[in-house]
Amino acid sequence: MTASPAQATGRLHLDHVDGLRAVAALVVFVNHGFAQVTYGGTVPLATPFWLAKASMVAGHLSVTVFIVLSGFCLSLPIVENGGVLRGGIKDFMKRRARRILPPYYAALALCLLLIATVIGKPTGSLWDFPIGVSKLAVVSHVLLLQDLFATSRINYVFWSIAVEWQLYFLMPPMVWALGRVGLLRLVLGALVLGYAIRIGFGDTRIARMHPHFLGMFAFGMLAAHLVRSQAAQLNKLRDGVPWSALAFAGAATAGVAGYVWGVRLSEERFYLLDLPVGIMTVAVLVISSKPAPGLLHRALRFRPLVVIGTFSYSLYLIHAPLLQIMWQYALMPLGVSKELMFVLLMTLGLALVLGCSYVFYLCFEAPFLRSAARQRSAPTPAAAS
Repeated sequence: MTASPAQATGRLHLDHVDGLRAVAALVVFVNHGFAQVTYGGTVPLATPFWLAKASMVAGHLSVTVFIVLSGFCLSLPIVENGGVLRGGIKDFMKRRARRILPPYYAALALCLLLIATVIGKPTGSLWDFPIGVSKLAVVSHVLLLQDLFATSRINYVFWSIAVEWQLYFLMPPMVWALGRVGLLRLVLGALVLGYAIRIGFGDTRIARMHPHFLGMFAFGMLAAHLVRSQAAQLNKLRDGVPWSALAFAGAATAGVAGYVWGVRLSEERFYLLDLPVGIMTVAVLVISSKPAPGLLHRALRFRPLVVIGTFSYSLYLIHAPLLQIMWQYALMPLGVSKELMFVLLMTLGLALVLGCSYVFYLCFEAPFLRSAARQRSAPTPAAAS
């Protein structure tokens, strides 16, 4: 039996997780860049841009990766703490609010300001959806209910922030259930319940909440336990399952299904594609977290990816309005082809968006991360006495 990552390395290094976040965020950027230059057109980009076309499906599936990563990262300290939420439910929700809300509300204010000033008129692009601002849209976004009401208004990526925020409220009862039914039953139950709600309420607003993401979140919890736990049953799974084959099978299943269905049908059946992608993400996390660094681990720890991963949340939050600004005020006036527009967005445009996202991160993410780090490292009253 091989040693668990915790045994072999002490605290697990998570650079590879930042790298995976960066990959997912960049795929979303490619997806929306492609949509920006082709939206409303009858002729797609030329055949050499098949990878960009595939990103129309992969962009949503990257959100699936983010949800699995969220369950993974939030569960690591729970595994270390013997299956208990550190500080209890109230402290957990405070930490989550401090982490996700300040950048989100800053991005919300930024989008409203830009819509009120420079990108608030219809241009025939994907951004025509967000500019439909109403009182309902503002209220739903402030309350983080935009996955139910006024979805795609103000910023078309914000729906997933609401979904993740709502999943946080389910984390404490999931941890409670974990200690009573066991990990594997919890994951299976979350999958069955989530997909039952998604399929059963498929023609209602409930489907917009992506209830099947409950299973993807539980997948992340499973990955964290496989990586960190020293339980005999999980050791057997970690050492006995062919994770590389499972990762390939998950990616291949989603890729073949997406190719056969095409973009339109794939969008209608995203919830089906999410399952193999969730399985793939679990496998990638297990493989890349092994004590002996392999090729995947080294690739995800590629320094530029790790750096982008540290501010990938900011990149995700503000890239959409920045794409619209570049397209509306720089690329359209040039009158160049869609192919060249796409190339410019993926090169110079990406560099500009990364720079702006990093500044946004420094202003609205980093201060709260430093505050949280200081609180974690502060001595308890008993230790200080």
